[in-house]
Formats: sequence, C-alpha cells, structure tokens
Amino acid sequence: MSYSKKIKKFFNQNRLECIALIFIVLLALVLRLYRIEGYMTFLGDEGRDVRVVRNILRGDPAFIGPQTSIGGMYLGPLYYYMMAPALLLSGLNPVGPAIMVALLSVVTIVLTWYFGRHWFGSLTGILAAFLFSISPVSIIYSHSSWNPNPMPFFALLAVWGIYQVWANQKYRFIPLVGLSVAFALQMHYLGLLLLPLLGIFWLISLKQAWAKKKLRKTFLTQSLWAVLIFFFLMSPLLLFDLKHDYMNFNAFKIFFTDRQTTINFNPTNSNRFLPVLYKIVSDLFLGQSEFLVPLFSFLTITLSLWALAVTKKKKSAILLLTWLGTALLGLALYKQHVYAHYFGFIFPAVYLLSGWIIASLLSDSFSHKLLGLLLFITFTVLSIQYSPLQYQPNRQFRRTEKVVDTIIKSSDRQPFNFGLIAKQNYDESYRYIFESKQASLVRGEDGISDQLFVACEDEECQPEGNSGWQIAIFGPADTADNWDIDYIQVFKLVHAD
Repeated sequence: MSYSKKIKKFFNQNRLECIALIFIVLLALVLRLYRIEGYMTFLGDEGRDVRVVRNILRGDPAFIGPQTSIGGMYLGPLYYYMMAPALLLSGLNPVGPAIMVALLSVVTIVLTWYFGRHWFGSLTGILAAFLFSISPVSIIYSHSSWNPNPMPFFALLAVWGIYQVWANQKYRFIPLVGLSVAFALQMHYLGLLLLPLLGIFWLISLKQAWAKKKLRKTFLTQSLWAVLIFFFLMSPLLLFDLKHDYMNFNAFKIFFTDRQTTINFNPTNSNRFLPVLYKIVSDLFLGQSEFLVPLFSFLTITLSLWALAVTKKKKSAILLLTWLGTALLGLALYKQHVYAHYFGFIFPAVYLLSGWIIASLLSDSFSHKLLGLLLFITFTVLSIQYSPLQYQPNRQFRRTEKVVDTIIKSSDRQPFNFGLIAKQNYDESYRYIFESKQASLVRGEDGISDQLFVACEDEECQPEGNSGWQIAIFGPADTADNWDIDYIQVFKLVHAD
C-alpha cells in the first residue's frame, strides 16, 4: 500500500482525531507566525548569529557556535548551518531563521501528537499537542532565532529513538539517537541531562541484546554508527579545541569542578528540588503564572504515580517519568538561576505527561472525569490568559533598522564611528544592519572618523566621556545633534575643539 493510501485510510478511520490535529496545527502556525517579525527578538546575540551565518553563505565556514553565558564554553556550529538556508531564502532578512524555528516548533508538536498516540493512545496525543500548541513559553521561544529554541525537537527524537531500541528492539534507531544528541548538545549544553536517560535505556537494551546471540552484532554495529555520527557532527568543535589549547575542555573542567558556584553533585544536600519543580510547573503547566503552584506541583507528582499504577502502557510510562525525573534531578543540582529556556529538552515530556494524566482521568470514574476536565480547562485558560500575543510586538528589528537609517542619512554617507550604550544589549544587531546597507561604518579599532553616532537604550544616557570602548576611543567630543527614535536616543558627536 502506497504512503498516500495509508494516510487516506488513517483519515477515514480516525476522522475526528485528524480534524482535531489539523485544527491544532493551524492554531500552532497562527500563534507562532502571527506578526513574527514584530515579536521576534533581535538584539546582540541574534545580530551576532546572522553575521556569522551571512559569512558562512559567503564562503567563510564556522567551526564553533555561540559562547555560553555561564562557564565561557563554546557550543558547536550546527545551529548556524541550520540557519543558513532560512537566511538565504529570506534574502538575508533575520526573520527567515525565526520562521524556521517557528515551523520546527510546529513539527515538534505534530511529533508529540504522534508519539503520544503511539505511547498512550489518541486522546493523549491530541491533548498533549493542543496544550503544547497554546503554551505561552513554547510560543515565546518559537518566535525567535536562538540556538536553544530547536532543543525540544531533537530531545524528542532522541527519546523516541531510545524507546524504539528498548521497547521494540529496533536497533536501526540507535544512530538516530547519536545524531539527535549531537544536535541537542549544540543547541544548548542542558542537552547533557538527556545522557543519563539515554544511557540507562541503552544499557538495558544492551543487556537484552546480549541475551540473544544473534542480536549482539546488530546492536553493537548500530551503536558504533551512532558513535561515529556523534563524533562526526561534534568534530568541528573538537578540532577547534585541539587548535586552541583545549579551551573548551578547560572551561568544562572549571565548570564541573568549581562546585561552589555551579554544581552540587550531592543530591542529598540539594535544597533546589522544590524550587525547580515549582518553576517547571509554573512555566510549562500554568503558562508562567503563579496560580496555586504548590498545589499543582503536588497534583502533578500524585497523579503521575496514579497514572503509572493504572496504565497498561508501562514501558511508555516508565520512559516518560524517567525522562522527567532525571531532568528534575539534574536541574536541582545546578546552583545558578534556572531560566525557562533551560527546560527545552523536556518541553515535549511535560505536555505528554499532562495529556496522559488528563486522558487517564477522563477515561476513569465520574469524579476523575471531573478532575481531568478541571485540569484541562485550568491549563487552557491560564495559557490563553498569559499568552504573549496579548502584548504589542516589541519590533526590535524595525526599531534597530530605523536607528541605522537615521544614522546613515545623518552621516551624509561619510565614514562614521558607532557606539552603543545599553545594559542589556550589545552592538552586533546594529552592525548587521549597517553592513547589510553598506554603510560607511568604521570600527574604532580600525580607525577614527570625524563623526561618532551613539545609540542609547538606557533611560539615563551621557555619551560624552562614556567609558565604552567604541565611544572612548573616539576621544574628547561634543554633541552636535540628537534624535529620539521610539525609546532610543541617538546622538551625533564630533571631535571637541
């Protein structure tokens, strides 16, 4: 039977489910693509990324990715190469990679439905996909091009792969695990928290395969392929380290050994289990609200254990709860502040859990049906109430472009220096647009022109005598003109007499 005929047959046999899925996909697309150019973040990190990718498209390959904010470690460059086709197709407009991330999020939602359906039934799949699609945190991190944002997709693929290996002895999925882990780690090093989960079920699968002599060779061969794929994808980062005196390795070493500020490897001494659990429940179940977080945290644990006890899908339940349990343990050992994007590797797991719990309640006694309906309504209402679309778009890209256009016009196309005063930003986003418009920008380290433009994003701003490098190197200066563009002040400075 052809693939198209299989789809048609599935649709005819599951009309209501397919209609619900189509609605969810359309809803997810609208929530993620609506005015995306206005909602997307475009600050220094995003400007740096598109500058690197533009250089890749011009033949200058990248061997490392962005640097982490904590630990000073470099990620691999895979995200840059993911961005490249989208940036090229958009005519080098930064909205292209943002659209790519939004579409990948929708694909992740569809896979969440598919895997949820396979693991726990069609109702779980639909509920999980719906809650995922309207999640405020998911929408926020699907609006912008940023390396952690594709993490849910690769984490889900890795867990699906190890499930097929462990539960169904389909060892051809082992290379998929190696590939997905390599991508996940290059999106964000929180992908390391997938390794205990994958390692546990790989070892169990190895034991199962070893018990049957005819399966050993297949298992080991596929595992070798997974290792080769992993190291091939990580090789640019490894080559970079070899060339630069093991810079990344040493940063990792410091991060994991300086336990005073980073990690506590003794779980019995950790006091962060409840704060991390509350943060997960607040951000992912309750749409970043603080509504009865302790109560819903208690319900999450209690109902998870109840669902495990009553389900016939024990393997799926054990895998899902192990995924979330190892994540909670790993995050609780981390001493620094935990941000919402750190949860990317468990986004699908959280919505699969909520869908599974609600579906289990709806198929049980009348009182359980009422509780399941109440949970579904609560999660839905809070997600709508705290949706990021209720706020006006930040229009960061267009605002930055307006500042650049004003400076270019005021410079009379003559060479100029540029500096940025901002506590929460740096100038890479401005540089990208200056370079795209072929402006006569001169970096301070390359030379000093007769005019300096300063963009100030802080409420209080004094460009004259500012200690910022691109400003200070210009030397003593007087303000010749200034403009207000939205909330940004722009100053034109000339050399003091």
